[in-house]
Amino acid sequence: MSMRIRAARNIPLSRPFRVFCVASALGATGLAHAQLNQDAISSAAPELPAARGDGEPAAAVAQKRFFSITPSLSLDWMWTDNIRLQTGDSKESDFVMTTRPGLRFLADGDRLKASVDYSLSRLSHARDRSLDRNQNTLDATGSYELVENFAFVDFSGNISQQTVSAFGQRSDNDAAFNANRTEVATYRLSPYVRGQLGDFASYQARYSRLSTRTKSQLALDYDSNDMSLVLNGNSQQRVFSWSVDLSHQELDYSNGLSFESDRARMFLTHPITPQLAVSVIPGWESNNYATAEKDSRATIGGRVNWAASDRTSLSALLEKRFFGRAYSVDFEHRTPRTAWRYSNSRDASVTPNQLGTTSLGPLYDLLFFQFASVEPDPIRRAQLVQSFLLANGLNGNTNVNLGFLTSAVSLARRQDLSFTLLGRRDTLTFLLSQSENSRLLQNSGDLADSNFVRQHGFTITYSHRLTPESTLTVLGTQSRASGQLALQSSTLRALNVSLSTRLGKHTTATMALRRAQSNNTLSSYSETAVRGGISLQF
Repeated sequence: MSMRIRAARNIPLSRPFRVFCVASALGATGLAHAQLNQDAISSAAPELPAARGDGEPAAAVAQKRFFSITPSLSLDWMWTDNIRLQTGDSKESDFVMTTRPGLRFLADGDRLKASVDYSLSRLSHARDRSLDRNQNTLDATGSYELVENFAFVDFSGNISQQTVSAFGQRSDNDAAFNANRTEVATYRLSPYVRGQLGDFASYQARYSRLSTRTKSQLALDYDSNDMSLVLNGNSQQRVFSWSVDLSHQELDYSNGLSFESDRARMFLTHPITPQLAVSVIPGWESNNYATAEKDSRATIGGRVNWAASDRTSLSALLEKRFFGRAYSVDFEHRTPRTAWRYSNSRDASVTPNQLGTTSLGPLYDLLFFQFASVEPDPIRRAQLVQSFLLANGLNGNTNVNLGFLTSAVSLARRQDLSFTLLGRRDTLTFLLSQSENSRLLQNSGDLADSNFVRQHGFTITYSHRLTPESTLTVLGTQSRASGQLALQSSTLRALNVSLSTRLGKHTTATMALRRAQSNNTLSSYSETAVRGGISLQF
C-alpha cells in the first residue's frame, strides 16, 4: 500500500451505467402508472414457496422455533475447449468432474440464531490430473445469547474464489484453471455486552476479531482487532436525541505492515417529522493510514435519514475527514413485484470484506430485501429465499464480477444499482456497479503499480419457468478494469444459458452452455463450455 494521499478522482458515469439509469427511470415511470391499480398488482404477485416443506404458510411457521440440517450432494460434469484459458493454438480441451457434498444449517432458537451453508468441491480432470484440486465454499452468519439480555456473540465466515489482480486474466469459471484466482477465507468473531446506565443512556461495548487468509503468494493475509463503545441517550425531549460512538482499530498484514486508528463521533439528531431526521456529527480521528506516524484532526459532518414507509428509505451522510470528503447515499424501495437498491459511497476501505471488491452483493440479498413483507423473521426469510431460488433455477451468489485483493488501506469510491422484477413465471434482475480504488500510504499488488484501479460492469439475469418443474435461465455479464497506465486493463464478457428440471422433491438436474471472452494487455482467450449435473438434498 502506498505512503501518499491520492484523492479519488470523480468517476464519470460509463455509457452502460447511463443507459441503465435511463432504462430504470423509464421502468419506474411505468411502474408508478401501473400502481394506480394496486389490486391488479397484488393479484399478480408471484406465488412464493412456503417457508417450510410441509406447506404451512410463513405466518404460521413464524410462531415456531426450529433447527434444520440439510445435507446435499451434487455431481457435475463439464467439457471445455480451453481448460487453461490459453490463447489461439495453445488451447487444451478437457473433461472435468466435480463432486460437491454440502451442508446447510438453520437455527432460530431462543438463544441461537444462525444460517450456515458449506460445500466442498472436488475437481477431477480427465486429461490433466495435475489440475485436480479441492475448493471450499462457506457462507455463515449467526449470533448467540450468552447471558440473557446482556452478553452476546456474533460470528460470520466466508470462503470463496476471488480475483487476485484486477489487471490479470479474468474468469468466473471456477472449474477452469486460472492462476489469477485464489481461495480466500474470512472469519469474524464479535462478543459484546449491552445494557442501561440508569435513565441516562443505553450502552453497547463490542470487541471484534477478524482474520483473512488466502492461498495465493501474491496476496497478503490480514488480521483486525476492533473495539467500540456506543452510548445512546435516553432523552425524553422530542427536540433532539444524542449518541456517542468511540472506536479503536488495529490492522496487521502478513508483510509486516500495521495500521492503527482511533475515532470518536457524537450524533446530535433532530426529528423534523416522524419519518425525517437530520443529524450533526462533530468528531475526532487519529490514524496512520496516510502518514508514517499517527495524525490527529477534528472531523465534522451531517446525516439525513428518511423512512417514507417500511418499503422505502433514503439515508445520506457527508463528512470532512483526513483524506477529504467522505460520503454515503443509500436508497431502497420495494413493491409487491419489484425491488430497487442504489448506493454511492467514498471512504477509507480497511476491512478484508471489501478486499477491493465492488460487487453489489449476491442476488440473494436483493430477494431477501424484497421478501421482508412476506416473512419478517430473518432466519425463516432466508429459507424462503433459498426455496424461491431453487424453484426458479437461480444462483443466489450472482453478482457483478468486479474485485481484486488489496493489501493495505485504500480510498474507495463505489456506485451500485440493482433492480429485480418478479412475475408469476419470470424473474428479471439487473446488477450494475462501478468503482475506483486509490492508494493512501504503502501498498502492494495493483495499487503499488498504479495510483488507482477503476472498474465497472453489469450482470443481467432472466429466468423463465417453462413448467412447474423446469426453468430456463439466461445470464449475461461484462466487467472491465483499468489503471494509470495504458497496459493496465482487463475485460471479461460471458453468456450462460441453462435449463434446470426437478426430477423429484429433492432432486434437480441441470444442463448449461457457456461462452466467455477475455481481453487484457498480456493475453486474451475465448472459452466454450458445456455443463451438466444433478443435485440432491436429503
